[in-house]
Amino acid sequence: MQESERSRRLEALRVQYVERLHDDVQAIMAQVEEMSARDNAASAVELQAVCEALQRIADSAGSFGYDALSETCGEVACQVRQWLDGGVLPAPYTLAALQSRLQTGAEQLPHLDDLFPAHATMVLRDTASGRVALLGDEPLGRRALGEALSALGYVCHEYAMHDVEALVAWQPDAVLIDERSVPRSRWSAWWNAWQSPPHLLIFGDEDDFAARLAAIRHGAAGYFVSPLDASLIDRCLERLILRPTPEPLRVLIVDDDVELAEHYHLVLDGAGIDSWVVNVPAETLDALRDYRPDLALVDTRLPMCTGREMAHVMRLDDAWRDLPVVYLAAGDDVREQALTRSGDAFLGKPVDDDALVATVLSHAHRVRGSRRWVARDGLTGVLTYAALQELLEVEFARAQRSGTPTSLALIDIDHVGALNAHHGHASGDYVIRRLAEHLTQQLRFIDHVGRYAGGAFCVVLPHCSPEDAQRAIERIRLQFQSQTQTINDRGVTFSAGVAGLHDAASVEAGLDAIDQRLYRAKLAGRNRVLGNGDE
Repeated sequence: MQESERSRRLEALRVQYVERLHDDVQAIMAQVEEMSARDNAASAVELQAVCEALQRIADSAGSFGYDALSETCGEVACQVRQWLDGGVLPAPYTLAALQSRLQTGAEQLPHLDDLFPAHATMVLRDTASGRVALLGDEPLGRRALGEALSALGYVCHEYAMHDVEALVAWQPDAVLIDERSVPRSRWSAWWNAWQSPPHLLIFGDEDDFAARLAAIRHGAAGYFVSPLDASLIDRCLERLILRPTPEPLRVLIVDDDVELAEHYHLVLDGAGIDSWVVNVPAETLDALRDYRPDLALVDTRLPMCTGREMAHVMRLDDAWRDLPVVYLAAGDDVREQALTRSGDAFLGKPVDDDALVATVLSHAHRVRGSRRWVARDGLTGVLTYAALQELLEVEFARAQRSGTPTSLALIDIDHVGALNAHHGHASGDYVIRRLAEHLTQQLRFIDHVGRYAGGAFCVVLPHCSPEDAQRAIERIRLQFQSQTQTINDRGVTFSAGVAGLHDAASVEAGLDAIDQRLYRAKLAGRNRVLGNGDE
């Protein structure tokens, strides 16, 4: 979504919310006024309804910029809750005092004819390009590295020391300085004078502790020596630059407040985070299966259940047992969540936009980065071949013992050899990492991905029939093909073979079955998935 469109939608949402807020505040004030005009005290049921309505405003108004109103409603809701907890029914004159406080709060709202005051929203840096400046006085060296990084999706500009003013004006995300041709004595003073410098990477001559220590003291975030490997620089840049990937983080938002949930959705979208909103709690399980989120934002007060109950319902399914849950806690729920820590984190309402993004990024990246096995392939982060073999023996024994279906898939990137030959191994490594990332993000938490050989991966899918596994891998294949997976305008696809491990006589027999089906998929023209029905 473009920033202008997002801003327009946020403003339209704010207008819609304020219109609703006027109605809600007036309804509460009318109810309190009616109760205060009686001769007898208000009932507990009436007070509970007023308390819940006030808390709803306290939870949401701050997210739309009305902090004072949020605070006022929160204080009044707290007072009413104390009466209810103490079994006290306030006298009419006491309610009249609440009426005055609510009237003061209502005056903080803008008039409906003037709903467009400046509203502060989070300004996010545009990092879509991944801009890298190469500084050095050897044109051939700069050009070779620039071509390699450009093939990996970065926008690279080359500069010599006499061009540093142009470099600064370009505002890159990172600068890689070649100290073989530009000694530190020539560039350090200029760099230190830069008020807000980008990330610094250094290409040096010395491969020792002292050289690395000196680089760190000059603010370097990366240090490289010959022979220069563009894939290593790529991995460093990916940690430093928030480049959008084909697979953004996915967040499931469970909140019955339509406008507030949409506000969270738009804020996360502005940070490059995808999200799916569920306003009806009963639809959550279907959303989990269809969307497969990396994290769930769950309101603690839902119409059918509490947030903790919702989290427990989700985690009854093994596929979501490790799903991080961040509670959107309201009122007294904030204290309860702080004491019990029943979720991975909690955010007190009204939720600050920056805190929302920071919390989601922290926990969602952690769950993507964490794995159930220690043995990980250095390039892709998936299981090594040895760890994969151990896992296959365990899953085979489990499938034989329980009788539940377990499927295997062997996936191989098409023409990866030609890719390496024409564009270098850095390009091949880039595509291999992208496919590994795509697989781990699209599969279930209980599924496993292992590096089989070169550009090939083996996927283990417990509690999954071969037919369902073939449909899942086919869906992933189509998604991978449709996204911008190109190297120098060359499209990247994969082929796959699928079979049931539970049907095989041994692990070796199961691997042989998927290997044969992958081979036939390659012979049939590549870019396809073959399974049981494709003999």
